Amino acid sequence: MAHPIDRINMVEPYLGPPLPPPSALQYTSVTEVLPSQILPRPSPQVNLTYANLAADSTAAPRSDLTQPPQSKRARLDEDDVDAVVHDESLNPPLHNSPGNPKRPETFFDSQAERRLAGYLGFISIAELHICAIAWPLLRATVAIYPVIHKLNKELALTLIRDAERNGEAAVIDKDWSLLTSDGKGLSNARKAEHLAIVLINLRADLFTMTAASDKQNQLQHQHDCQKFNMTYPTHQCPQISYPVRAPILSPLPGEDFLESYNRCFLLLRHMRNIMKSNVFDTRYKNDNFKSGQPVNDEHKPPWMRSTVPPMATTTSKPASHITTAHGLSSCSPKQSTVQLSYSTIHNIEITPCHAPIILSADAASSEKSTANITPVPRSFAVIWDHDLESECIKSGLRRALNRAQARGVDPPSELQKLRKDPRQMVEETLLYEQIRIQFRCQFLGIDLSKLLLQYTTSAFGDSMTVKQNLQDEPWSDTQAALTDPANGNFVFRVGFFAVEE
Repeated sequence: MAHPIDRINMVEPYLGPPLPPPSALQYTSVTEVLPSQILPRPSPQVNLTYANLAADSTAAPRSDLTQPPQSKRARLDEDDVDAVVHDESLNPPLHNSPGNPKRPETFFDSQAERRLAGYLGFISIAELHICAIAWPLLRATVAIYPVIHKLNKELALTLIRDAERNGEAAVIDKDWSLLTSDGKGLSNARKAEHLAIVLINLRADLFTMTAASDKQNQLQHQHDCQKFNMTYPTHQCPQISYPVRAPILSPLPGEDFLESYNRCFLLLRHMRNIMKSNVFDTRYKNDNFKSGQPVNDEHKPPWMRSTVPPMATTTSKPASHITTAHGLSSCSPKQSTVQLSYSTIHNIEITPCHAPIILSADAASSEKSTANITPVPRSFAVIWDHDLESECIKSGLRRALNRAQARGVDPPSELQKLRKDPRQMVEETLLYEQIRIQFRCQFLGIDLSKLLLQYTTSAFGDSMTVKQNLQDEPWSDTQAALTDPANGNFVFRVGFFAVEE
């Protein structure tokens, strides 16, 4: 099942066909959503399309304050290049405190590199230079190509502010859509929608980068470099080593949740600006960018001085699934029924977190092959993977299972063989329905919250384990992976949530 806002496949480009032209590049949709919003139900899904480009309606930022902010010069995109800004003066009064969410223009803004680095939580200019070319920024820089001429922070932050939230994370609104071509001539509201989607994904990708292994990040960097070079052929994509320090991704005490998205915007704009000048190619032509001036306390905004340890938000690397790093541990008392896309980095592990389960190959499906697929005998396991569920989801599941047992419904086996061959399923929803049936979801009062496909592949020489979220790519691509003779040991890992209390 194809989604218009799609996560790129991490393993596909290396030995596969040439990458598509920039106009065909797609970018990922929301990563942090409530469990009930993740997997499609039998009912029709919300249509997240690139269409209706002219349907532009966004409320202007509303101000509930009586005094206007300090007057600022209207900055044009053409002179918005931080490479030529070296003002290290004290912060203007407007930025002496965290931003006011009712007035997005009050959030911190600086193009002086040391002040910017201080606001982002870096301890040196070198960390800013390195993070600016990490794969989340490469990906986001490709994604802003249609609106690179105009990045309207105030409008984008307003959209994010008013969007649904899951903890500290904003959820992409179902009415937003990405632009598929140059956004010049379109309304600022349409371009702000595009930018808001990119910022939400950038923050989620930075979280993913801090949780992923160095090998995973290196593979993702190589992949995103290819798309970067395709979109910006005049710039050479630099190679870096991981780990890379990410900016502060969660609000500090006294900050609104929008502050982290403002940090993502300033980092992305910094990358855009140096690319518009000759600074990018000059800076990254050698390894000198890996050393730079330290960031001192006076370079930080007043509310950040001597209070925040530099590594506070970037040191954790959970040993469990990488997909648990996106905020699903938070619970909302009211879960929306709107269906949204969910996506995460493809998890490629040399040493998988879970040892692959090898099932006998003599239990192949008896169904006949279709005209396009000639399956070889294969078995597909389904595992109820509790690592995909947060603690509050687990507590709801325990209550649901207790209620079901009181009605005489026993819990299902947590390891099962898929009774129907997914290669013969013409639609992705048929797979979800089959899993619901086998795990007796209707009788237990539960439903799917997350579904990952894990398999081993020898397509790149040494055997490695691949994990992917099934909504990251079209169903036809998933079926191709299931059919590829270089792949094997297929396991569908599923997490559930309680439908009702």
